[in-house]
Amino acid sequence: MSNGGDLFAPPLDLLRRRTGRKWSKHGPDTLPAWIADMDFPPAPPIRAAIADALETGDFGYGPTADASGVPQAFAAWAARRWGWSLDPQAVMVMPDVVGGLANAIEALTDPGDAVLVQTPAYPPLMSSVRVAGRRLITTPLGDDGLGLDALEATIRAERPALLILCHPHNPTGRVFSEAELRRLAGLALEHGVIVVSDEVHADLTLDGRRHIPFASLGADVAAITVTLNAASKAFNVAGLRCAVCVAEGEPRARLGKLPSTRWNAFSTLGVRAAKAAWSDAGEAWLTACVAHLERLRDRLASTLPKGVSMVAPQAGYLAWLDFREAGLGDDPAAVLLAKAGVALSPGLDFGAGGRGYARLNYATSQAILDAILERMAQVSRTPA
Repeated sequence: MSNGGDLFAPPLDLLRRRTGRKWSKHGPDTLPAWIADMDFPPAPPIRAAIADALETGDFGYGPTADASGVPQAFAAWAARRWGWSLDPQAVMVMPDVVGGLANAIEALTDPGDAVLVQTPAYPPLMSSVRVAGRRLITTPLGDDGLGLDALEATIRAERPALLILCHPHNPTGRVFSEAELRRLAGLALEHGVIVVSDEVHADLTLDGRRHIPFASLGADVAAITVTLNAASKAFNVAGLRCAVCVAEGEPRARLGKLPSTRWNAFSTLGVRAAKAAWSDAGEAWLTACVAHLERLRDRLASTLPKGVSMVAPQAGYLAWLDFREAGLGDDPAAVLLAKAGVALSPGLDFGAGGRGYARLNYATSQAILDAILERMAQVSRTPA
């Protein structure tokens, strides 16, 4: 990794050759900053692992979960990164975090049960509840944290069977404090609420912050928690299809009763990528990546067009932008796509509180981010 600039400054013509959703959905004149893919080339250890698969022709049926080495790799990573000591036997391998969320809702709740989500929220957190035939209830995230008073009032009134925690949070990039998490844990234990904690952005905490796995707060908390994680966001390998679900006790037993096909569609290449990511070499690349994201976040914050604001993300590479003073209406993403050729994620997709907002993915090169900001500025100077 001799030149961080090369690693984190992919040329635009190369990006436009990609067939993934981010770069293929819109036309060749659009700059995409919507779906949560990073633009960077693969981390060197992942590239080496995939190259070895190509050389050996290792594209057949992959190993079973218990023989894959993924649970052991994740347990070692969790201990090193977050001080979370967990038994690899508690780690189930699966294709992706959203699928794991659907599995948890199906296995741990009954039709008609209430499931609580805080908004604004990553859209699949809400759609997975609706598709499963459960009753979606929402509370607003607090201005500077979990919004625990509103959360407690809703839990007492609605008696949800399950709460979906997005931690670190998407789309705001918030990192919740230990005090907040412990109060939430106390509420969940008091009211018998199972917590499904989506921690896929855990490795992307910024400014020296450290992620606190919700299940690490104590044995009693671990017994009511399902943790979902993957290398997909931090290492940009979502298309390789490998994630983990950590659960103990009764939640683990109930998840285990689902058909095996809900779990075993993870890929051979995904297994290789996850183990390469969760290694010493993967951690070295990740450190450089996080430093780049911090620089880009700070540049974004200092260069936002007039009328656009944000609270600086504490984790990840997604900025929740407030366009309400920019005069771009309820759906600024639609205006920016039509008038500036910039593709952001519409705030309206994130539930209550998304009106007048959009989410911007800044995991790209500085040159591309600057071009996006300049296009945005031109539109905000002549609002719709």
